[in-house]
Amino acid sequence: MSKSSIVFICGNGDTLYRFRLELIKRFLEKDFIVHTFAPEIPDDFLAELKTLGVIYHNISFKRKTVNIFDTLISIFDITKKLRIIKPNIVFSYTHKSVIVGSICSFFAGRLRSISLITGTGHIFDNDNFVQKIKRFVGILGFKISLFFSEIVFFQNPDDLDLFCSLGMTNKSKAKLLNGSGVDLKKFSPVPLVNNANFLCMSRLIKSKGLLDYAKAAKIVKNLYPSARFLLYGFPDDHEDSLDESEIINTWKDKYGVEYFGFTNDPVETISQCSVYVLLSYNEGTPRSVLEAMSMSRPIITTDVPGCRETVENGKNGFLVNVKDPQSAAEAMIKLIDYDLRLEMGSNSRKLCEEKYDVHLVNNEIFSTLKI
Repeated sequence: MSKSSIVFICGNGDTLYRFRLELIKRFLEKDFIVHTFAPEIPDDFLAELKTLGVIYHNISFKRKTVNIFDTLISIFDITKKLRIIKPNIVFSYTHKSVIVGSICSFFAGRLRSISLITGTGHIFDNDNFVQKIKRFVGILGFKISLFFSEIVFFQNPDDLDLFCSLGMTNKSKAKLLNGSGVDLKKFSPVPLVNNANFLCMSRLIKSKGLLDYAKAAKIVKNLYPSARFLLYGFPDDHEDSLDESEIINTWKDKYGVEYFGFTNDPVETISQCSVYVLLSYNEGTPRSVLEAMSMSRPIITTDVPGCRETVENGKNGFLVNVKDPQSAAEAMIKLIDYDLRLEMGSNSRKLCEEKYDVHLVNNEIFSTLKI
């Protein structure tokens, strides 16, 4: 009897290792042959996946363009590969991957298509005419593609309700997960540093609230000069991007924010902080916040879809107003108190153990898929 197989389709291969590794391992433990489709993947991550026995396929895929010709090339390439592999399951995540992956699953022989919505991204921004056009195209793409999906996973209830209310999918297919989960053993509690060290880890884009973080830092630094504000991140080719050179050259003097670039070791990086901050405008469920919670850090984040699920306000951190540096600064000032940081950090870990353990999340996925 031949083994069952699964194909993971994503727009950025590093997420296979950083966010889906435990799920991939679970399928391997179930004796699945695991294939991964991505347009690129860092060599070290690829080497780790190959060591596990994962098969990687490079695909023609441009995740940040809506160009119809590029999309058609992607559909042709992925459909061709799926027809050869004939997997039992196609698991797609991130926006364009879901749209393309679901359509290709149908064209390749009506394969079992599973979709994971990891957030709303920018398609629901309505600031100008161009963004309204992108929203229309995005909604239409989801309506078509999710019609072919057997199950659509969501990482927060707001996104699930939004997709259903706009007719992009229906509630009979929709299934809510507690984010992508976090490895509680890897991200284990580490004693808090004594100083009030605030940390944010993020792609360098405006919608992650980085300018709000910087402005809040300036307010707090004026009152508490010893407080530190750490920023780890990396540039992203995006219409919403911040200029990394400007951050490097000006943010330390202008805001008091210390920028360190990309981190290959989130455990070590989170260990340096005593409070984790993410002032994002929307998320699926932010993985970096879960990692910090698992390591017993109090959280300051915005009261928006995806973020608000991670904080019980006043218990393991504070929810603040979106695009409001003053609100963020007031929460930061409260957490200058070491004892409060200690108490809230402990509550963060407990919340992770109860709700966000990656194995609990994966159990939900496997139960839903009936594997």
